[in-house]
Amino acid sequence: MDTERDNQPIDQAAAMQAMQYIRPANRFDRTGFPKCTEEFICKKTDKKLNLSLLITENHAHMRIVDYRLGQYKLKCSIFDQMAANRSLKKVFTLVEKQDSNSWRTVGFSKEAVIPGYFRNADAYIMSRVYDQDGKPVTGGLAKLVHDKGAEFEKAAPPLKKPNGLKTEIIDDPEHLKEIVNSKDAHYCYNPFGIGVTTPQLIIEAKIGKRNLWVGGEVNEAFGHAKVDVLSAPKNAKERRCLSWMLILLLEELVETFDVSSIFGFSLVEDSGIGQIFTDASFKMTGQLSRHMLTSDGKTSDAFMWHRKAYRGNIRPAGE
Repeated sequence: MDTERDNQPIDQAAAMQAMQYIRPANRFDRTGFPKCTEEFICKKTDKKLNLSLLITENHAHMRIVDYRLGQYKLKCSIFDQMAANRSLKKVFTLVEKQDSNSWRTVGFSKEAVIPGYFRNADAYIMSRVYDQDGKPVTGGLAKLVHDKGAEFEKAAPPLKKPNGLKTEIIDDPEHLKEIVNSKDAHYCYNPFGIGVTTPQLIIEAKIGKRNLWVGGEVNEAFGHAKVDVLSAPKNAKERRCLSWMLILLLEELVETFDVSSIFGFSLVEDSGIGQIFTDASFKMTGQLSRHMLTSDGKTSDAFMWHRKAYRGNIRPAGE
């Protein structure tokens, strides 16, 4: 970081001028995939600004993926302008510890940690949120009061497969796309990585006429995977089945891909999904302010879940 330059005031005109370099990335066809992230890139010809941004419209947030070049205050002004233009509630990024202070100086706050996200380093989730008028919340997230906290039962890992439960591993791209786009898939699902439109794997089970799904999106370069509970449980039986399926998914991810750090999100309102993570031995590592939208479009906090997964340490003791 260039400290002297970053201490200089940013002219709003400079931010608006930089906005002209932001373009859609067009890396893949988004047709027929309404939950897909939309990527934008910004590369100035003088090589003094380089950004990659992922906007998730159905949750009104933007993830900063690549931020290697550019003055921090200028970049922050660009993010604020993007948030205003797209009516975003939040922008966030994942950084190594040594980069976190640079983001704090321009109004970002640490909300959670993902251990081992960068394979050999933890990721700090640094966030900047906006009020109802689209203005950044000054003073950091410490001024926000969370409406809800964690209220989960003691973890009860499933020690055996639920009676009669039959599971299927789905990895066909068209079938995966059909599932995540279906009206029965949980509304809070959204891809995490650049150019990834579906999980690489989904485990499916049927209870009566109802399908249950859990999915995993993999980044082998960094050795991590994001998992999604794609079906909200309607009762305790479905919750236990989904916990078992999530454990099976972790085993399959570890066996098939080179990953060990596993993470996921749940809305604070979704106590059933939070309990599924709890029962599958995930630990909460933070609460993300205004991170997602509920099914009726209201802004909601989200819990951050994580667990390490190696061969032989996934299945609960007693199995």
